[in-house]
Amino acid sequence: MLYVCETSPSKDLKYGHTLVGPTPVQITPNSVNLVRGLLLRAPGPSDLVPNTDVIYVGLRTVTATGAPGSALDGIPVLPGGAIELPVDDPSLIYAVSQTPDQDLCWMGV
Repeated sequence: MLYVCETSPSKDLKYGHTLVGPTPVQITPNSVNLVRGLLLRAPGPSDLVPNTDVIYVGLRTVTATGAPGSALDGIPVLPGGAIELPVDDPSLIYAVSQTPDQDLCWMGV
């Protein structure tokens, strides 16, 4: 059963796509401010255009080595995977992948 504690007006909804590759990129533009947080999703096998590689999410220095125990690799988002981040300033969040042209969908309130 879905239980909603608080709601936000629909006009507060913000969303977009970010093209991710070997150089870390900001997930959202600087002008986006959130009050509830950010949902990130990488298109997977059931999507029309699926990603083919993992996207790593973290701060400006995030890397995509994929090495076990790497201190700078961010949270991996596999194709078809999603994560939710309780942030108010998503411009501080970056993403990187070993493969160019990976799509990262984002939605925030």
